[in-house]
Amino acid sequence: MATGGQALNRPILPAGYRFSPNNDDLIVYYLKRKVLGQQLPADIIPTTDVYASSPNKLPLDDFKGGEANEWFFFSTRSKDDDVIELDGGYYAIDPEGAGPITWEGKTVGYVKTLNFYKGSSPDGKETEWMVEEFRVNPEFVPVDNDDRSTQEKIENLVACKISRVQPEPEW
Repeated sequence: MATGGQALNRPILPAGYRFSPNNDDLIVYYLKRKVLGQQLPADIIPTTDVYASSPNKLPLDDFKGGEANEWFFFSTRSKDDDVIELDGGYYAIDPEGAGPITWEGKTVGYVKTLNFYKGSSPDGKETEWMVEEFRVNPEFVPVDNDDRSTQEKIENLVACKISRVQPEPEW
């Protein structure tokens, strides 16, 4: 039973604290540990299939303690396609929003950015929603060649940062 404002054993961050990790911290301290089944610094990131629906239909209330208009989830990796079609919209890869992530001089992971559009590709209308998908570099995770379960997690598990950019008001 939830007590003191804590539901489903999700930690509540103390007043004044916000979950806003750097890209390398997200990979090193959260995604890598999740892949390896290790304890996370804070079990604050829920798991959901980010690419199963449009961003406004995701369980955004499951993530607590972040910056305004910013949510984090663990998810299965997006397809390698340039476009991921959904009912009523699609995600399209932003070619300028991809690259390696380094930590202490090592490439620990990669990020790619996907923007959400309403309508059908390629004529959809861009929305205010964006997903940054973080995956761990397989060379950064110590794994035995016989450990198929961990190898599969390295290939398929990602951390996603969902952002909603509010348009500037016209004065």
